[in-house]
Amino acid sequence: MFDRVVIAGVGLIGGSLGMDLRERRLARRVVGLVRREVTIREALAVGAVDEATLDPEALPRLSEGDLVVLATPVLTMPPLVRRLAPALASGALVTDAASTKAYLVRALPPLLPPGVEFIGGHPMAGSERGGVRHARRGLFHGARWVLTPDAQTSPEALAQLEALARAVEAEPLRLDPELHDAVVARISHLPHVVAAALATAAGPSAAGPDGDLPLDLLRRLAASGFRSTTRVADGPAPVWRDICLSNREALLASLDRFEAALAWLREAITTGDGEALSRGLEAAREARAQLVSDPGRQL
Repeated sequence: MFDRVVIAGVGLIGGSLGMDLRERRLARRVVGLVRREVTIREALAVGAVDEATLDPEALPRLSEGDLVVLATPVLTMPPLVRRLAPALASGALVTDAASTKAYLVRALPPLLPPGVEFIGGHPMAGSERGGVRHARRGLFHGARWVLTPDAQTSPEALAQLEALARAVEAEPLRLDPELHDAVVARISHLPHVVAAALATAAGPSAAGPDGDLPLDLLRRLAASGFRSTTRVADGPAPVWRDICLSNREALLASLDRFEAALAWLREAITTGDGEALSRGLEAAREARAQLVSDPGRQL
């Protein structure tokens, strides 16, 4: 499908993609661009790349038939593309795997040489674990792979990326960048921020008015409910910092919705209004049922 694929950022997403590219023979050569020497060794050990380098200037000249996948934190991508630009020639295709799109669709194309095309991408897959040591084959199986073409996008380049998504068993989905960002702010970015706040509030560093609770007891009684609710808070801080800042407007709008819902529930608890509290909790159950398929749920 491609001659060479350069994956800039060989972590969970980039490493998993590299594994699939190599195992399914979707590229003749997979080259990793990384920040640390240890990542080169780890990426080679798990089979994520054929070779890797720390230096963008060491990359081969990339043109027709070559693909660059940016899989670093969002705000590192513009300076990274500036460094990559000398290696890019007409016909090369650039995409990304970031969780925000409007910022990158505005920022990256002006940095690319003539004839090099950028199409925003977001494979909706992953976990709270970062790093190539957590990469795995088949990570994208059954996932949506969002692509954000615009009026300048060539049908051929878009078809290539859609074919790539299908080849790793994902489902390509075309979306407007702003719509993508509004949706993921509500169903992905907001849950992460809320989980981070919950973990902070429950932890021993957030002492209440009566002093803190024993850490040992908190740890012993933190069961599956707490683990499930706060799981995503374990995600890499640099990645999520950049997501929050690059999708600030949409995330703030989602936080407004959350704070209004929380205030409503708080008022019902404060006033002891059991009927209102029951209605709110039942509405929450129904809202979740509309968003998440749960075959085992008892209605």
